[in-house]
Amino acid sequence: MPLLKRWGLLTWTWPALAFLLAFALYPLGYALVISLFRYRLTDPTGSSTFVGLQNYIQALQDPQVLGSLGNTLLFVGVASGLELILGLGIAVLLDQRLPGMGWARALLLTPMALAPVVAALVWRALYNPDFGLVSQLLGGLGIPLGRGLIGEAHTALWALIWVDIWQWTPLLAITLFAGLQSQPPELLQAAQLDGANSWQGFRHISLPLLRPVLVIALLLRAMELFKIFDSVFVITGGGPGRATEVINYHIFKVGLTFFDVGYGAALSVLLMGILLLFLAFYGWAVGWGDRAP
Repeated sequence: MPLLKRWGLLTWTWPALAFLLAFALYPLGYALVISLFRYRLTDPTGSSTFVGLQNYIQALQDPQVLGSLGNTLLFVGVASGLELILGLGIAVLLDQRLPGMGWARALLLTPMALAPVVAALVWRALYNPDFGLVSQLLGGLGIPLGRGLIGEAHTALWALIWVDIWQWTPLLAITLFAGLQSQPPELLQAAQLDGANSWQGFRHISLPLLRPVLVIALLLRAMELFKIFDSVFVITGGGPGRATEVINYHIFKVGLTFFDVGYGAALSVLLMGILLLFLAFYGWAVGWGDRAP
């Protein structure tokens, strides 16, 4: 009977397994294979040469790769940290029984309703050094802009980070707000009866109970930020110079602009390895291993 149950379960799950093999594992395996070849679509002979790990060695010694990876890590660290802090503050505010909170929650979802490319186009217009609203406001405050926020190397990446914070902080706020709403109110009421004020109740009861939600929300947001591409492509195109060139945009240039698909595949595999290392470190840092049976 257990054997029949297993076969029955396999019968129901094989379509999902076939889908996974076709659309996930096969592209990954193909990328691994061509990353071992010198394969350029601009080569008139159309030939490819097996080079082993040469593409990977070249990537680790390429200053452009290291620079774009540094921009990516800065983007992920700053954006995820600020989005978490701001999202937590907004979630606590939404959790208060204040008038107008229902409307505030609805308005909070507005930035997320926009497609990332559309949001990037809007912010590119706002950042325009000639007629953009942001440029006019900063100019009115007497802040020197030069070629504008996205035209200067020392401000362009921060301008892109702000766009991401504007669009995706509401996601963390709503997630954390749901976490606060799921907590039993009796615990805070008991703490208040014992003389705890609002801050002490939040610090010692609400925040520890919210920790699992915080961990998952931060992990998912950081994973998404590693894939940042749309705003870079639309707003700055990686410039000025290479000031905003993140690793995904660099891979796009290598594979689909210079058509060096072998080297581009090696960069993609390296990025996947970095993400796996990040997940392993993150799991160790938050103590997932302590819960293993």
